[in-house]
Amino acid sequence: MASGGEGYAVKWLLLAQLAVIVPLMPIIPLWMVAVWALFAWWYWQIISAAWPFPSAVVKVGLVTVSVLGIYLQYRQWLALEPMVATLVLAVLLKLIEMKTRRDRWLVLLLCYFVLACRFLFEQQISALFVATLQVLILLLAQQAMYRQRPAALASLRLAAVMLLQALPLMLFLFLVFPRIGPLWSMPLPSVKAQTAMSDSLRFGDIAELSQSGALAFRVTFDGLPPAPAQRYWRGLVLEHYRDGHWTVDRLRGWRRPTAGPLSGPQIDYTVTLESGVHNWLYTLAVGNVRRDDIYYAGSYQWLPSSPLTGRLQYHVRSALDQPRLEADAELLRRNLRLSGQDNPRARALAARWREQYAEPALRVSAALNFFATGDFGYTLKPPLLGRDNVDDFIFDSLQGFCEHYAGSFVFLMRAAGVPARIVVGYQGGEFNDSENYLLVHQSDAHAWAEVWLDGVGWQRIDPTQTVAPDRVALGADLLLRDQLGFLAGSPFSLRNFSWARDLRLYLDSVNYAWAKWVLNYDSESQTGVLSSLLGEINVKRMLLALLICVALPLAVVALSVLGPSLLSRPEPALRYYLAACRALARRTGLRQQQGETAAAFLTRVQCEAPRWAAWFGEMYECFERCYYRADSTAEQLAKLRKLRRPRKAAK
Repeated sequence: MASGGEGYAVKWLLLAQLAVIVPLMPIIPLWMVAVWALFAWWYWQIISAAWPFPSAVVKVGLVTVSVLGIYLQYRQWLALEPMVATLVLAVLLKLIEMKTRRDRWLVLLLCYFVLACRFLFEQQISALFVATLQVLILLLAQQAMYRQRPAALASLRLAAVMLLQALPLMLFLFLVFPRIGPLWSMPLPSVKAQTAMSDSLRFGDIAELSQSGALAFRVTFDGLPPAPAQRYWRGLVLEHYRDGHWTVDRLRGWRRPTAGPLSGPQIDYTVTLESGVHNWLYTLAVGNVRRDDIYYAGSYQWLPSSPLTGRLQYHVRSALDQPRLEADAELLRRNLRLSGQDNPRARALAARWREQYAEPALRVSAALNFFATGDFGYTLKPPLLGRDNVDDFIFDSLQGFCEHYAGSFVFLMRAAGVPARIVVGYQGGEFNDSENYLLVHQSDAHAWAEVWLDGVGWQRIDPTQTVAPDRVALGADLLLRDQLGFLAGSPFSLRNFSWARDLRLYLDSVNYAWAKWVLNYDSESQTGVLSSLLGEINVKRMLLALLICVALPLAVVALSVLGPSLLSRPEPALRYYLAACRALARRTGLRQQQGETAAAFLTRVQCEAPRWAAWFGEMYECFERCYYRADSTAEQLAKLRKLRRPRKAAK
């Protein structure tokens, strides 16, 4: 049976486990909470009702079933989510074999590790406040192991002091600890944690992104931002078409082209992508990215040398009016290909344009006029289309989203003999005036077309704008807000409420500052900050900074705890008595022992130092009247003051 102190400690330990598991619910399976509840109840029965610990066979069976459940949930092992879920499972299973205080310490230390794992997926400033609360609960659970009775307020006070004591050291390590690359390769998050934009496109894919209220990236401009009509954030170029499916052309070869110099007016800006797996970047074409681990992939695309995870920041310089002339004969041939014999009506329409108009620019105008004069609609809920999806869309349903218009337009242009391709990325963004940066959300995802015209180069054509011109002028939010399905996947997002716009932008400003000064604190930023604080970076100055950040705060804490007892002076009567005791010790070596009363010490003086007994006895009587009696007078205190110095001993 568990004692009162043990039961109190176990309750806090179980609460600590729950505190680190619940914030991971978007990552780990929901059934793991039920597993925790089962094991917690089981362990409580072990310590309170003297149930036996499970046998080895039972434990092996539980481990096998749980691990199998994790595999069935994720269908893979080499990803962060199943690995974190396995760690959480280990923390849970440890409950049913926890017998000693050492085992409880192990569970608590594993809880700290699980707490840190959450930052692999969530790095907003809100995660910091949640983590602080979790650490506080873990500290309370640690103290509960050494308390015999509940003492919540005292434990909370001590835990808060411990957190405050750790704060200076944490700040020091954050500022000075070297920003180095990873020492090993970390597995990437699974598909759930990757960025929403895909490298392939079917009709309806981008419409699904409008259901998300998540932020895609932020952009800070060095000067004035470009006009909304120029905010086409280019991601990938989709050139390969097969059976209604547009993908990246995998047959470009391994040779990496070289980005040419920029010409004309230029703008500089910084893009900060939200956490995820980043296989490509977003820029305003024609752009030039300045990072060593980013390369130019042709067609005005910028890709990382290997997938980058987490939050990603990069600097770009763009020339928005620069002609896009990058092309060769093979590239133009690839952008004319249409495999198969699908969509015969669209092919026939394009063939008529090709016969009617000799100039490719006129065929482009004919296609745009076809969309502008037709009874087309812009909707988030287009009807399902068959195998001949372009025919079904432009002749029958007439209802679609941006990918319907861009994909159909490019198909018509290729069938009409005009090189064309799809570009996917984002269009527009919401400007935060207070902090002067642009927010681009997943619902701003967009697809448009590019056509090649001899003597002009690649021209951006947005057929969606012919049907819904407000898509570019007003942005996706204002245009789609009243449509069914907009932000359906984010029902609690503040973007659903127009009245909360100022609050939402203020909260985003806080998150942006957190990302700018904390999450993006790299080696370059570290060098600048240390140089501004220390002047010259050397060992002596670093040690001095360590002394200031660690030793001085600890000294303040020590003074706050010990200061009152060190600085407070005892009452005069007690002070005079202690002075007499010190004088006696200097002459005889006799010292009042700890816990020894004044009367007992007088008796020992009379036995061991009789020559000083008369003086010490008189001093003791005077001290007793002054210190313990309420009717003592100033004359008696003055007499005691004189008696604190020993009289000459009798010979």
